[in-house]
Amino acid sequence: MPTWSEILNEILNSLKTDPLSLDKVRRKYLKEVADYLKKPVILYATRWMDNPILSPIDVQITWADKQAFMETVYGIKDKEIAIILHSPGGQIEAAQSIVEYLRKKFDRITAIIPDAAMSAATLFALASDEIIMGKQSNLGPIDPQFVITMPYGQIPISAQSILEEFNRAKEEVKQDRDNLLVWAPKIQQYPPGILEEARNAIELTKKLGEEWLIKYMLKGDNNAKNKAKRIVEYLSNHKELKSHSAPISKDKLKELGLKIIELEADQKLQDLVLSVYHATRITFQLTTVHKIVENSNGRAFIRILQPPQSSQQK
Repeated sequence: MPTWSEILNEILNSLKTDPLSLDKVRRKYLKEVADYLKKPVILYATRWMDNPILSPIDVQITWADKQAFMETVYGIKDKEIAIILHSPGGQIEAAQSIVEYLRKKFDRITAIIPDAAMSAATLFALASDEIIMGKQSNLGPIDPQFVITMPYGQIPISAQSILEEFNRAKEEVKQDRDNLLVWAPKIQQYPPGILEEARNAIELTKKLGEEWLIKYMLKGDNNAKNKAKRIVEYLSNHKELKSHSAPISKDKLKELGLKIIELEADQKLQDLVLSVYHATRITFQLTTVHKIVENSNGRAFIRILQPPQSSQQK
């Protein structure tokens, strides 16, 4: 398997004579994955592990990504597909729309996680028929998050934490009215309607996760409903997992009942998938590309952000 440094050298040497080498090397390995699996492959990756990131929203799953998937799915006649996912997550509703679009197009979807697919990207993976993961791969909690604007800046907070904090405030004020002096300033920082939004987000996430698992990955399992509920309850339990960024290994996911295929079981596939991953990360590190959605036929939708030019003072 070419290492990260070997692929970097391959790209740098090619760049001396071909300015398009970054794309060509990445696509070469992506096509090799498709040829080996004997089905089309789509890469969905963002630069969330590589600075600079101008805004968190630029690397998240958004509604605009649906157009990117439509672009890369165009012309594919096969009914089976593999999707390589490398994402921190994003908007639940956007992930829902993309998944529903893809599931109408394809009868079988394999999710491949070379490194990590978190939050809404984990939810995305739950809509597949099987997940291929390596020892280094992780999914993450699917508890919904909100970005709250506070006087000292924007902070992410889980929907479950918001509900628990409101309940704690209510109980402590009920026990002693003087506690209102402590809780009032804090609660007032939350935007109106946040409680209802938090409840709705939690319910939607659990509903989608259970429905997709029952319909796809656990299809035909007589105990699918109970298994799906147990899986989703664990993945959405912020109190249990402690952090929205908590890494969940393939071993734990297999224990929960997900259909996990070990990447190391097929050395050739492991080499090819990690080569795609290395080439993708190098693309982010050498350019201002922040999102890549492309298929193994070379059809791509790539987003590039140009950092704002700093003005010179005279």
